[in-house]
Amino acid sequence: MPASIRLRTLRLVALVSAAVISPAAVAQSIDYQALQDAIGEPVTTSVTGKPQRASELPASTIIITQAEIARSPARDVPGLLKTYAGIDVNRWTAGHSDVAVRGGVQTYNARLLVLLDGRQVYLDHYGMTDWNLLGVQLDEIQQIELVRGPANALFGFNAATGVVNIITRRVGGAPSATAMAEGGNHGTGKLAGSVMLPVTSAIGVKLAGGHARENERRIPASLLRPAMIGDVVSDQVSGDVTGTFGGLDLVVGGGHATNRQMEYLPSQLLSNQRYRSDNVHATAARDTNWGGVTLNGYVNWLDARYGIGTAVDTSAPITMKNRIIVTQASTLVRLGTTDTLRLGGEYRNSRLRSIDQFARQISYDVASANAMLDVHPDDRISLTAAGRLDRLWLHQDGMIARPAYNDPRDFDRAFTRVTFNVALLVRTGDQGLLRINGGRGYQLPSLANLGTRLAIITPSPVPVFVAGSPRIDPAGVWSGEIGYVHALGTTKLEVTAFATRTNDAIASPGDGLQTELFLTPLPSLVARFKTVGDFTTYGTEVSASGMIGGLSWRGNYTWTHTDERLSGTALPIPYALSPKSTTPAHKANVTLGYAVGRLSLSGVARYTAATRQFAFSATPQLLLYPVDDSVAVDARAGFQLTPKLELFAAGENLTLADGAAVSPIPADRRVRAGVRFTM
Repeated sequence: MPASIRLRTLRLVALVSAAVISPAAVAQSIDYQALQDAIGEPVTTSVTGKPQRASELPASTIIITQAEIARSPARDVPGLLKTYAGIDVNRWTAGHSDVAVRGGVQTYNARLLVLLDGRQVYLDHYGMTDWNLLGVQLDEIQQIELVRGPANALFGFNAATGVVNIITRRVGGAPSATAMAEGGNHGTGKLAGSVMLPVTSAIGVKLAGGHARENERRIPASLLRPAMIGDVVSDQVSGDVTGTFGGLDLVVGGGHATNRQMEYLPSQLLSNQRYRSDNVHATAARDTNWGGVTLNGYVNWLDARYGIGTAVDTSAPITMKNRIIVTQASTLVRLGTTDTLRLGGEYRNSRLRSIDQFARQISYDVASANAMLDVHPDDRISLTAAGRLDRLWLHQDGMIARPAYNDPRDFDRAFTRVTFNVALLVRTGDQGLLRINGGRGYQLPSLANLGTRLAIITPSPVPVFVAGSPRIDPAGVWSGEIGYVHALGTTKLEVTAFATRTNDAIASPGDGLQTELFLTPLPSLVARFKTVGDFTTYGTEVSASGMIGGLSWRGNYTWTHTDERLSGTALPIPYALSPKSTTPAHKANVTLGYAVGRLSLSGVARYTAATRQFAFSATPQLLLYPVDDSVAVDARAGFQLTPKLELFAAGENLTLADGAAVSPIPADRRVRAGVRFTM
């Protein structure tokens, strides 16, 4: 490690340990591994925008470290997240997963914002995350940070129930590389690798890539199946160049990823999708006499092809092209010896081009300003308050599809939203911490919600279309929690009570379509995306972890209750949204890890209570299918042939529990074995 970087790292370690954050230190690239090694616990910036120890965060946060990722039986990010309290992971198909925080389970979950090194990988076009399109390999991840509860004040729209920020490893002072190859049943195969090279003492290069495939699960004959069923295939490549020049840190990079998989659309139709994404990004950070400044910008491109083999007009795939431009600026300033102020601004432009919407192009611009104040009245109390102002302008351009089901003037609108987060931390002793926080966030309607226009196949003699509405407002989310954390030696206990209320929840048309009749130029029926009511989730999370000799253990239990005032689930079901039915009331996980000599063993036992999940039957009719409760066991064994070479075998759902995927499509058992090289 260059002397200048080593000096900054040591300085940051000292400041974080003392809970006094210097703006000069924050402006530099953070060496998360060096901080974790020095302090003995992970450090994150995902809660307030400044580096903080995991034990001192003002929000309920999960940090999954690089060592935990390496030992886990999981093969992707959702697999890592599913073993933690308050997290619901539904693997609808072999490739399509959705992650929900503290209830509100639905497909294409638009309420969780997912970032990669601070850059959005959440997809604006449909308001969802394709977890096979992230453009990152597990071996290049430094840590995964999940903030439970609204974080809109720092991250903006769509961080309505939480944020996942995936932090990748940084180039160090010596070359390093990883490579992995694995294969298994159900056609599973994967190749992945990364290389990090310090070109000079000031410049480094990182390259990573991967290829993966697996077969789709067996779909019951009772479900409406696409005309074709494709395998899951994904390819990813990315690269970054980093540089340190005096007080200026620079990162420039880009990536390309493709993915094809079968998914449940928000309407709960099964469909084969093909995605291609590209991105370029750059970050500059510099110290100044008055504070640290960070500038960040990126462009994401997405080419999505939908509806292959589904009940839409299949004369040609539905093609959507989404481009997102984001520029951000922020500064973090120390106020006195312990307090900090963060100020930031952001501009965002997102556009969607398709012939299957109101006009050839639907877009919006968002201008934002945010502020965060962190104060410490004494050594045992800290107060954090953050606020954000977002102003959105909606537009439509190009040829208007006929017949038009909206007035062009409906797209000439703008609205303003204010979001906030407030947290109080009180140390109740050397080992106890009481946390009280709350916030207000928003789920932004997706571009498809606002402007889509799709012809669908029905028995009706009158043509039927599904259309968006430019008059849909963002769904408001209120959230609060009270948590207590206590550490005793190597054992840590955390208990949290939470409540989340969603107003004007946005839903997709389902069955028994509630339609509007248009008579000109020819009769047609139109079903709308719309806001359909309110729902509230509340519950408790209990987590404990520790070490007994060489055995590491972690366990948690979550109870979630949902009250809803939505459109109902009596047949025919008008909208595919019922969190009360789809969110499991009880979940429990126990994780064990043990290492002796060259052998490492880990296992996870997961209990999920019974639910009901939406899907179209072969009739076709939208139904709620019962999903049995399940106890699933995942396991991994690794043997270190040499310090750099490991053989491993892993399996998910070894108990072959049908309900382990929490999907109308029963889960299967997936086992794999492979070799991993690290240098």
